[in-house]
Amino acid sequence: MKQFNRVLLIASALLALAACTRAVLMPAPVIMVPAGVGQGQVKAAIVNALDGRGWSIDKLQDGNILTTLHLRDHTATVRVTYDTNSVHISYVSSTNLEYRTEKGVRYIHRNYNGWIGFLEQDIRRNLQNAQSVGRN
Repeated sequence: MKQFNRVLLIASALLALAACTRAVLMPAPVIMVPAGVGQGQVKAAIVNALDGRGWSIDKLQDGNILTTLHLRDHTATVRVTYDTNSVHISYVSSTNLEYRTEKGVRYIHRNYNGWIGFLEQDIRRNLQNAQSVGRN
């Protein structure tokens, strides 16, 4: 009986540990572009943020950027769409990030939401800086 309890305890611990490596894939909040910031400035703000965080640009078109983050054996690919009003970041695909959909809920490695959050913050800051430069 003690052996069974030990195996059950170890199995429960491993299951809990595995569950801790993933989280609900949170949609990135819409980033509003400040007034007076032009399309080229929006594009530059996004590209600078991507570059600063180590994302590689796979496809660059006006209003649409496909970009991938490579970390060790993990990849995350997102699409950044933009215009002079807003910027949207959306999940496209990933490798080794435990992406799953269960009962309509998307899950991914817990670090993904942080990577997107940092990217969002950098884009917001760059847009604010572009607005400040435009005023001077």
